[in-house]
Amino acid sequence: MAKKIDYSALYTLRADGRYMGYWHDADGARHAIYDRDPAALYRKIAEREATGASSATFGAVAEAWSAQRWEELSYKTVEAYKPVFRRVVARFGARGLGDIQTADVAAYLQELARQGYARRSVQMHRDMVGQIYKYAIAEGLTQSSPVDHVQMPRGLSSGSRGIASDAAVSAVKAGLAQPFGLFAYLCLYSGLRRGEALALKYEDIDRAARLIHVRRSVEFAGNNPHIKQPKTASGKRDVILLDVLADALPQKKRGYVFAGDDGKPITRDQYRKRWAAYCAAIGQELTAHQLRHAYATILYEAGVGDKDTQEQLGHSRIELTRDIYQHITKRQRSRTAARLNEYIAAEDGDADDIDETARQIAALLAGKDARAVLARLAAIMAETGD
Repeated sequence: MAKKIDYSALYTLRADGRYMGYWHDADGARHAIYDRDPAALYRKIAEREATGASSATFGAVAEAWSAQRWEELSYKTVEAYKPVFRRVVARFGARGLGDIQTADVAAYLQELARQGYARRSVQMHRDMVGQIYKYAIAEGLTQSSPVDHVQMPRGLSSGSRGIASDAAVSAVKAGLAQPFGLFAYLCLYSGLRRGEALALKYEDIDRAARLIHVRRSVEFAGNNPHIKQPKTASGKRDVILLDVLADALPQKKRGYVFAGDDGKPITRDQYRKRWAAYCAAIGQELTAHQLRHAYATILYEAGVGDKDTQEQLGHSRIELTRDIYQHITKRQRSRTAARLNEYIAAEDGDADDIDETARQIAALLAGKDARAVLARLAAIMAETGD
């Protein structure tokens, strides 16, 4: 009877729980390779040494990466990254890992930029290729990543969804009584994310402390709502309950504030229908995220510092808050410029009126018609209110 091989004794067990071994390519170079199963690692090494890393295509490695990675991510994150995944596989899938160079990835990002993709979208494509190569390196399929030295294209737009217009904000304030109007009103005066607002319970509203306790969020998997905990510690927070919002929220109720007929959070379709009907009722096209930024504008105009705003909005990084404040600052600058131009134009118009009046008086004086001069002066005083 053949002796059973103790595969675990052949390799080094790392602190992260994976076994590490090595395989050698045709040139004799040694490559590290990992697996949590020592028997699987043994088979991997045999396969690598038989075929070599050059046989691994980007597409095959990408599929292996996604099979592992998708299970670790939330449904919402996976749905956001799948289109990116499909595009990078379509671009590089048939090529060998060692054939893709830094210039190839840089050219791909430049192409995305020319097609009008915003900075965040281009960054997602860069990160996707980088993550797949990181996985390939860990699997011993290659030694380096062409993404490491790729720079982002210049001149990319921020892709910001922007802040709700003044007209839209006014419509939200006036539309509280509309069906689903309370949802928009809550987003405007609390800055909650859409999922956080949909998961809010009346028990989370602390009227005594004047706080809203944000403890959970709704995430849609297809059409179905699922309750999840905040991804970061900053997401679990207490938001100030403003007086205007406290007055609008019903009292002495329990359960979800925005529930379906079964008392559970509403579905994605229900949300979309209610939001579309609400926007039609107030005559404005806007998103819940824009109202979150409108709340940031309220904080900015009230002189609240970026650190306190970060806490209220639940941003994991202060840079996110500062980016919003920078966007608000640019918007305020545009408004100021418009007001100055209007003021200067009005001043020029007043100067023209004064010049015309002076010419009329001069003509009257030249004709020595005193009564006409006095009548004209009286008319000017009446017009100016002096």
